[in-house]
Amino acid sequence: MNSKKASSVSSWILSVSLLAISCADKEMDELGGAEHLTFAAADTLTTSISLDWGQTYQQIDGFGAFGGRITPFFESPKRDSIMEYLWGQTGLKLNMLRGKVLHTYPFDQESRTVTIKPANVSIDVDTNGDVYQGLSDEEKEHLGQVWILKKARERYNVPVVFASTWTPPLYMKKDPTNISATNFNGLDYSTSSTAFARYVAGFAKAFKEEGIEFYGISPSNEPENVFSSWDASYWTPRHLGEFISNNLRPALNEEGLQDMKIISSENAAWGTANTFLSTMDKSNVDILAGHGYVEIGDIILGKRGLNQNPSIWTYATGNKPVWVTEASDDSGVYDNTMTGGIKLATNMHKLLAECNVNAYVYWLGMLAIRNNESLICTNSDGTLDFPRTYDVMGHYSRDITDSYYRFKASVDQGSGLMVSAYKEPGTGKFTVVVINSGDNAVNAAFDLSGFEAGELNSYQTTDHSAGHWNEEAPMTTDETGKMSALFPPQSITTLTGTKQ
Repeated sequence: MNSKKASSVSSWILSVSLLAISCADKEMDELGGAEHLTFAAADTLTTSISLDWGQTYQQIDGFGAFGGRITPFFESPKRDSIMEYLWGQTGLKLNMLRGKVLHTYPFDQESRTVTIKPANVSIDVDTNGDVYQGLSDEEKEHLGQVWILKKARERYNVPVVFASTWTPPLYMKKDPTNISATNFNGLDYSTSSTAFARYVAGFAKAFKEEGIEFYGISPSNEPENVFSSWDASYWTPRHLGEFISNNLRPALNEEGLQDMKIISSENAAWGTANTFLSTMDKSNVDILAGHGYVEIGDIILGKRGLNQNPSIWTYATGNKPVWVTEASDDSGVYDNTMTGGIKLATNMHKLLAECNVNAYVYWLGMLAIRNNESLICTNSDGTLDFPRTYDVMGHYSRDITDSYYRFKASVDQGSGLMVSAYKEPGTGKFTVVVINSGDNAVNAAFDLSGFEAGELNSYQTTDHSAGHWNEEAPMTTDETGKMSALFPPQSITTLTGTKQ
């Protein structure tokens, strides 16, 4: 996109202060105002940040989370609060929700009907009552998913709801006794390709009849993962591409779902997705997807968690959107500090600003335990716990919407800063996210090209922050013609403004 050259350079001074120390695991409605502490900047580094309005990159489709584990989510007495914390205006403002094509639905192959919830049971049933308690575990999960997806759409008008498939129904697999992909267990292509495609299409049609029209659907989840014990299905690139073109796309079209997008291939490691998709027939794939976990070589060495150095895909994507459909710290060690927060910030920054992804979806929205696989956790006393990863997610999701494009932001190497910038061309609104992953405070001088900035709002998260995204006083340009901001170590800061 073109933009006018700046007639002058505008400036601002960001006064950085830390909020009084408070427990980060209290719920937002339990947190009051906080006193401000002056930040003492010993060992301060200096650097320069450049923002160029005229250099535009990918459009952002949004940010989201998976609506599960489904049954604990549905049964949680805090479920309404959790919905607000994830998709509501006082929370993360997520605009995406990932569901699951469960493999346990009743399926009438003759009529192509998939039954997505038990008959004669309201989704608003009392989960402590006899009716609900009389359901099977599978029926509870079916009912719970309908509730989560439907309430998100009704309450928050979540525009992008999509679903991924972990495994086909077991009777369609080569080894029907094996729920996982171990021993390369997957769909029996010779007998069940048509049936599975109709099952996925029937699932999508049933949800449409419930008022939930999926934006997209994925026939696989981590198709290369033959090591794990959970529900999974092995696919080769050739077979997955053939299935999408020859079976799934036609089945969706036959059910009147011509506009539903197909997402693929959702490999566990970002680099593996690059290799997998590069050799796959993608002619009927609308959205290319991978997960943000460490690479296979790291897993072999015993490493887990968020990929801290994802690589740019080397094949031509054909201008198709690229999504991260799952990422979290699955190392098994709970960390609710900025150490964990910076890991997520690094992963998000590099995937958005270096790998040019259009959307980022976290793994779990909530868990009934404390675990970094989830944005919201639950303490032993039933209260909700918010690790710093929750706050970090909000630094992107709250002020970068699906009408924003990334534009050029650069910073001197060696400063410890990572900077990305996003703009809404129609309104001139922009958002800048600055991550200081280092151990020193950094004083940054700004250089704007192609635009001027007036008053700016900002919020910041450190290990000492209380509450979530407490805004500082509005910032305006100073009289010196220079602009600078001080970023404390191990912090993330979001700046928002409007092009003048």
